[in-house]
Amino acid sequence: MRHFLLRAITGSCLLFITWGLLSCSKEKTLSPNDPPVFYNLPQGNHPYDDSIVAFNKKYGSYILYKFTQQDFAYDLTSYVPMIAANANQAYVQQTLTFFRTQCLDLYPETFLRKTMPFRIVLAAYLDTIISSLGKPVDTSRSLTGFTASHNMIAIGWADSTLQQHSPQELRQVKAYLNRCYFQQALLSGALIIPDVFMRLGPAGGYQYVTGFQPEKGMLEAPSSEDAGRNASATWDFLCYINAITGHTKAELDATILSPSVDRNGKIQEKYDALVRYFKTQYGVDLQAVGDHR
Repeated sequence: MRHFLLRAITGSCLLFITWGLLSCSKEKTLSPNDPPVFYNLPQGNHPYDDSIVAFNKKYGSYILYKFTQQDFAYDLTSYVPMIAANANQAYVQQTLTFFRTQCLDLYPETFLRKTMPFRIVLAAYLDTIISSLGKPVDTSRSLTGFTASHNMIAIGWADSTLQQHSPQELRQVKAYLNRCYFQQALLSGALIIPDVFMRLGPAGGYQYVTGFQPEKGMLEAPSSEDAGRNASATWDFLCYINAITGHTKAELDATILSPSVDRNGKIQEKYDALVRYFKTQYGVDLQAVGDHR
């Protein structure tokens, strides 16, 4: 079990990171190629459409289960081209419930109002495209299935596959969901990486991190496509968000926070810094998110 958790935690940082300009999405200056800022709601006449309209009135955010590729991708800056398929409408309620119970309900209202994405795209799946071949490669059946831009998160689970996973796998999906939510908040500028976390980066710089290196406080090497200290620090930060929100404290104590693994206390130091910062700054208990069932 211990080795499984280690693999799950250290391998949990494979989510595609889309680096964008850190600007507020709701104040973005439109260009002629941008999709309209406002979308027509409701998009259908299902019972869940009423809750989507109410959500828009409360937060000014748009939950879209019908969308064009332009709606999805116009502000993505990922090095991996992506496409998204419209949601299977029979499973939209299931996806909305998962988003609410495994993410939104776990944060204070003040935090949600500060960080809520402008667009929340519910997709049946997300695909990457091999540019040299021009063909999509299905990645939706992995346990990632999320991506973010500076004003959007995309949830690629609006089909029948979500309910086919085991409780353990669903907790990993939950971790990726929360990671994606924080990623979008960073990209939009709603959140910043705490200075205390930045100061705990690996001695000598991120370029010398080769993988899971607890002696450096690193859960995984930053993506090779990332450039610069801030990009690598963002990857590092999101790896910790993923680990904390996807695991109970008991699981972390038995794995990455165990003295037999974290011999220098570097992981514990970064864990404590993040948990303390979000409790103090936003009233957010990150570990309570991970402990939630």
